[in-house]
Amino acid sequence: MQELSCTWVPGTVDIVRIRFAGRTVELTSTRLARIFGRQAVNELYLKGRAVLRADTQQLALLT
Repeated sequence: MQELSCTWVPGTVDIVRIRFAGRTVELTSTRLARIFGRQAVNELYLKGRAVLRADTQQLALLT
């Protein structure tokens, strides 16, 4: 399991920036919800950031 830090991309309403292992990936909030579930997106909407734990299969879907 790897820890991911998620935040909104400034100036957008649906693009999420994910940082992990020295890498940065940007994807839509819809894709994030498909990979990690609705709870990940809910936390982003409420707090503006989220910390997620990802397994190797989820990490593969990010790239």
